[in-house]
Amino acid sequence: MKSTSTTTANDSCLPIIDFGKPDNVAYFNNSGKTPLPLSVQEAGQKSLQQEANPWSSQSSCTDEIRASFSQIIHASCSDIAIVPSTGFAMTLVAHNLHRIGKLKHKRVLIIQDEMSSEVYAWQEVEVEFVIVPHPETEGGWTEMILQMLQSHQDIDVCCVPQVHWSDGSYIDLKLIGHYCDKHDITFVVDGTQSVGVMHFDVKEIKCHVLACSVHKWLLGPHGMSLMYIHPDYHDTWLPLDQHERSRSVFQDEVYDAIENNIGSSGYPDAFVSGAVRCDSGGKNNPILQPMISEGLRIVKSLDLDAAQAYLKGITDQVLKGEEKFGFGVQPGPRAGHIIGLRPKSPELVAFLTPVKMVEVKNKLWEKDIFLAVRCGAFRISPYLNTTNDDVKRLLDALEEECKVVA
Repeated sequence: MKSTSTTTANDSCLPIIDFGKPDNVAYFNNSGKTPLPLSVQEAGQKSLQQEANPWSSQSSCTDEIRASFSQIIHASCSDIAIVPSTGFAMTLVAHNLHRIGKLKHKRVLIIQDEMSSEVYAWQEVEVEFVIVPHPETEGGWTEMILQMLQSHQDIDVCCVPQVHWSDGSYIDLKLIGHYCDKHDITFVVDGTQSVGVMHFDVKEIKCHVLACSVHKWLLGPHGMSLMYIHPDYHDTWLPLDQHERSRSVFQDEVYDAIENNIGSSGYPDAFVSGAVRCDSGGKNNPILQPMISEGLRIVKSLDLDAAQAYLKGITDQVLKGEEKFGFGVQPGPRAGHIIGLRPKSPELVAFLTPVKMVEVKNKLWEKDIFLAVRCGAFRISPYLNTTNDDVKRLLDALEEECKVVA
């Protein structure tokens, strides 16, 4: 099947990334999983061959991954931990804040309909949630979050994303982070839906922790999340699982060659320095690592302002095309790369029940038009390889499936 390679719509500020996407596929589910660029696929194929032949030359990309991710978020390499998922990362955060006494009031602020990775971890340590409702004014989430923080003086943790996963609605993390810093509130961010396609600076927003799955806007495969952990926690936090990779003594391979190492209290327990002590156990996956490193390399080459402008042009076009059929968006600022089309007209609200929305999504998938349904919205998330033809196919298909009320 014929495939396309151009991704930039003639925008010279954006690189050409070859995804090998077939011409017949209109893909608008990048916030679920981005396709892998061909260079990322090739890195995985090469590393698979090396893994299959352990006598061949093998090298770790762990340091490269830490260095690249730290550049993307403006941190230091020593601040980066590598774990298998954002759910794992958030569980690590919740356990450590609970262990060191930072959950004094056991109250955590989250936003309504947040991704489950940002919720289940806190449930395990039995906190009470302060839930910010969906905004109904153009002030959006930021205004609502600040109001909630100001009206609740006993919040221990503010755990929010930069954009809502369901519709791309935007949160000004700098305003939130500076408020949290001033009022001694731990600031935890899930950057999965923004890091790699929007500017992100952990120092500017003053966050304590950032977690980011690599299989979305970082152009990597499933199976890893990258964490930023503030230096204040490096000497006190513990890994979620106990293993030798986090222990100083095992950094010297000679130690493994010595007999009778276990004493009455076990192996020496001193940790390595930096956020690496919070890495998950087991060898960092030798197949995924080169793929993730290549994905991060591509992300570093992007002009994020140009990328956001290009993607906003697409999502604006989608919104304009669907408003006449009764769709709209949640009030407030939104990012350029995700839009949530919500039924607004009474006829469309009555017609598009959650069940019906899923049915419509499934029918579009049968036509090789891929989107998602999240929290009452058709989630549309293009990327740099999205074309005007893709947009036209999407608009025509939605009009066809919703023509009962058009």
